[in-house]
Amino acid sequence: MNIGIIINSIAVLLISLIFIISIFILILIIFRIRSLFSNVTYLLIFNTYISTCLTSIILFIMYTYSLYGDLNPSISFDNVWCKIRAYLVFVGYCMFFNTFVLQAMFRLFRIAFYRRKSLQSREFFIIAFIIQWILSFILPLSSLLPNDYEYMPLYFTCWISFQNIRGTLTPIVLIYGSSISVIFFIYVYIIRYIRRTNRIQQVRQRSNERDLLVLKRIVILILVTVSIGLPSVFIFLVYVIGHYLIPYTHHIEGICLITGLFTATICFTIISPQIKKLFRHNQQQIYPIELIGNNQDHRTRTFQQLTHQHQQRSILT
Repeated sequence: MNIGIIINSIAVLLISLIFIISIFILILIIFRIRSLFSNVTYLLIFNTYISTCLTSIILFIMYTYSLYGDLNPSISFDNVWCKIRAYLVFVGYCMFFNTFVLQAMFRLFRIAFYRRKSLQSREFFIIAFIIQWILSFILPLSSLLPNDYEYMPLYFTCWISFQNIRGTLTPIVLIYGSSISVIFFIYVYIIRYIRRTNRIQQVRQRSNERDLLVLKRIVILILVTVSIGLPSVFIFLVYVIGHYLIPYTHHIEGICLITGLFTATICFTIISPQIKKLFRHNQQQIYPIELIGNNQDHRTRTFQQLTHQHQQRSILT
């Protein structure tokens, strides 16, 4: 069997799982968080899974074309839509990383600028979402406008060739480098801020520690996601140093990107305390019912006792 069919089939399977997980979490948030637009924390999570869902749809379309090409080798997709699909993939990844930048900013505002409630408001982050989406479409234009996306007949899709060194470095710096740098800067700033401010109320300190823990998990998540893309960096360095392209270069690059997105989706679902609350929602609803039942029994017994006492008083009088 053609190795391209195997790799593309695995890619389609992983992409489908990403989409299913994202849709499931989005449905949970919609149906279980009544005041979604008043809860900034869940709005940020919702924004992350929206970007993951859209990215998985774009990747699914792209790899469906590639798989169809492997099954029909005589066909060609060398047209403008091929380049637009490649552009939209980079838009999706840019959106995904930028959602974590917004989550890091939210933790920064809650810890270092907690007195400025406007920076933690729903209105502020809705504007931030709009800016994030606009930037996500603008930044990848740096690869689309110079015509960096090239049709690869072996892969039946468009990629940025590793032979195009400028074209390869541009998205690495603008899409990955910028967002990762901002997240690390915020993380370091928060650590230094907490160490400087020793005289903090105990409640505020606990809240800061929780936010710092969430941010630390986001940093680890980003590191894991980026580390999965290291094979692509290795392939690029091999070409730059030795002018040799490893076979199935873009298959390796693509499967690394998809595996990174899949891993990030799973890890974020596991490490996010808000998502854990969604899964514990049904268990939390059981206890109030029992308490209500107990309260009703208690009220019934109390009413019977009062009635009995009243009857005794009536007899005595």
